[in-house]
Amino acid sequence: MDEGMDEGTPFFLDCHVDTIIKVVDDGGDFIHGIPDGQVDLPRLEKAGVGVLFFACWVDPGYLPDRCFERVNELIDGVEALVATNPDKIGLARTMQEARDIQATGKLAVVLGVEGGHAIEGDLGKLLHLADRGVRYMTLTWNNHLSWAESCQKPTESSPKGLTDFGREVVRTMARHGMVVDLAHVSPQTFDDVLIMDVPAPIDSHTAARSICDHCRNLSDMQIEALATRGGALGLTLVPGFLSSQSETADLDLAVTHALHILSVGGSDVLGIGSDYDGIDRAPIGLEDCSKLAQLGASIAENAELCPEDLKKIAHGNLMRVFEAWEV
Repeated sequence: MDEGMDEGTPFFLDCHVDTIIKVVDDGGDFIHGIPDGQVDLPRLEKAGVGVLFFACWVDPGYLPDRCFERVNELIDGVEALVATNPDKIGLARTMQEARDIQATGKLAVVLGVEGGHAIEGDLGKLLHLADRGVRYMTLTWNNHLSWAESCQKPTESSPKGLTDFGREVVRTMARHGMVVDLAHVSPQTFDDVLIMDVPAPIDSHTAARSICDHCRNLSDMQIEALATRGGALGLTLVPGFLSSQSETADLDLAVTHALHILSVGGSDVLGIGSDYDGIDRAPIGLEDCSKLAQLGASIAENAELCPEDLKKIAHGNLMRVFEAWEV
């Protein structure tokens, strides 16, 4: 545990890291250290991270017909990592399993999928991912799908929000315990999901648009709507989402985003979704996952959080939303 943490500090949950790609493609040693990466077990332990979501991101270069194969390759990588290190990490399919694994001193890892193109427009493939233990799917990445509009500039062929098939994807996810992740989606897709009769969604990695006007960030209206609906978001550490001058992004600016989100959405909406290993460079003072304890402490100090509210931000808010989807 980091020497800046005390015994009363809650464990942290990071809802979105891309590290499994470094393990699968580059042979990164997650257990002992990945020097050219931002996440590995020694640094997670230093920060007190107890639950980690591996985001299995499928590069659109695998379109049109190799996305499903690729996402299964990444899931295989997570399962192999857990199977060969059962004394250090465990794979959780529920939040209670995650708590139980964390309580034994091991890291609980959870599967997520980034990019709905992974299912190749096939509900059977979506069900396969649910059966493998995937607990959330980001509806889009930065590419429009035939059934869901992303946050990028519309094209002549892109839908406006969710199509009927897109709504069936969301309903199928709800029936099978897979949380809808609204990161990367358009405002219309965001609104279309919020009015559906499914549990409250998440936005796994985002920041405040009123501070940095980036299409990937949430407006105050969206933050308030997500909070009112009972959802949660993970504060991202992508420098370009924190500041239009990304080279200046630092710990203080990340805290500024957190404080704004708290002021708009309250203490039940904020969590952490760093996007470590999905970024070439992290903010100054948050260079890797070992710094997440400092982030939590700085948010708590500046927001004057009580211990219970710090616990919610550290892991409680996102775990509550995931539990609401469990079947």
